Amino acid sequence: MEQLNQFYDANVGEPYFSLEESSKDLVHGQKQGLTQGQLNKFILKLLTTIDLPKMSQLYFQQLESTLPLSELKIQFEDNRVTFGQAAKNTHLKTLNCMQVGNAVAVMDYSFTQSLSLRDWQILQQMHVNFCYPFKNALEHHKIKQFAMKDFLTSLGNRASYDETMVRLASQSQRRHQPFGLLMLDMDNFKQVNDIHGHQEGDKVLMTCADTILHCLRESDFAFRFGGDEFCCLLPEADNLTNNLIAERIRSAIESESLLQQHNISCSIGSANYQEDDSQIGIFSRADEALYIAKQAGKNCIRAA
Repeated sequence: MEQLNQFYDANVGEPYFSLEESSKDLVHGQKQGLTQGQLNKFILKLLTTIDLPKMSQLYFQQLESTLPLSELKIQFEDNRVTFGQAAKNTHLKTLNCMQVGNAVAVMDYSFTQSLSLRDWQILQQMHVNFCYPFKNALEHHKIKQFAMKDFLTSLGNRASYDETMVRLASQSQRRHQPFGLLMLDMDNFKQVNDIHGHQEGDKVLMTCADTILHCLRESDFAFRFGGDEFCCLLPEADNLTNNLIAERIRSAIESESLLQQHNISCSIGSANYQEDDSQIGIFSRADEALYIAKQAGKNCIRAA
């Protein structure tokens, strides 16, 4: 997958085409959309990446430099990406991205003025030619998302954790802002599998995952490392925020009816990313704090 990205990220000359008038694209004194050469430059630029957000941003930048576009919204499945900002008096055009008769994405184009006939032709040309690489990028996005999820709980997996940790550490170093890490271990889980079997154990794990998710902020991330081990990454969180969220999770796990039936609680270790810290360093401190919480009698929180 990474090799595929490297291939698509190659440079292909100048980024955008020019709409300067030339005699050969005049028909009865009217310009009729884009020339083949302009379309080729546009398509080649889109082929420099297969990353869906990056490709969408390139598309927006080209549209913005070509037409009076103020905002682009692309809705696909349960996701939406937005570029720009809608003007006060918006002129909206909505076009679908179709595949085998079904709309795989809906694109809302907001313009600062009504489109001329030629502008409308250009938009349709660019939209159609964007949809082909966009559908490939969408498939790549789906495969990548699937590969980054735990199959049972749909939380992020270890690969997703590693990617998110790298991104948060980079942001923290640039902005000098802390972030938190919670390591969670479900107390008494082994007896569920031993007594009731793995099917009941899976139900317990899915309930634990859902309970953790409902305790987090929209900006937070939850992951399952395997077995009954979970962790959470908390952007822009200090020690106080860590403790508040950790206590919310601990209390919710303790109070959930299915988990009560099996005497399931959770032990939590927390740590904060510090100045000149490392990804290994914060993980080791949170893991050590979790060990201390387990030794302290379980169903409690300890901070590094």
